Amino acid sequence: MVLVRKSLTLLNERTPMSSKAISVKVKVTTLISVLEKALTDREARWAKQQKDDVLFEKEKQNYNLALMKLIKTKGNFVNARKEYRYRNEEETAIKAKFDVEVELPKSLLPKEPEQVNGYYERAFTQETDEIKQALRLLKMSEDEFVNASTIKSVSNYL
Repeated sequence: MVLVRKSLTLLNERTPMSSKAISVKVKVTTLISVLEKALTDREARWAKQQKDDVLFEKEKQNYNLALMKLIKTKGNFVNARKEYRYRNEEETAIKAKFDVEVELPKSLLPKEPEQVNGYYERAFTQETDEIKQALRLLKMSEDEFVNASTIKSVSNYL
């Protein structure tokens, strides 16, 4: 009988306590101001991403130029060369493409630029469109408070 009581107490200790539903009341004006701030933050982030992309392209171009200068000055490191000939779409001229294999000591290589992993255009447009739509709907609302489903639908952007 003692064993049965111990197992019953263990079962009672493991059962979770009952929880109550939480009622959240958020003013429409508060939610509008928070969403407008989220929208301006995303627009600023996108502008920074575009500047970073332009800077990366310039750095990549400078890196390629420095690499080509290094290969020209240290031409004795070329190991292999492959040539591909093909015609363009109009069949007017034959073009050639070369793949060159070069061995260089790592100490001679310039530092390769790193691209910042950031904000993609698709994500930016999707998020800003959804925020703008939510703002339009909230501004048309005559209610003083927002219901829980509305808060849940925009909570990803807060």
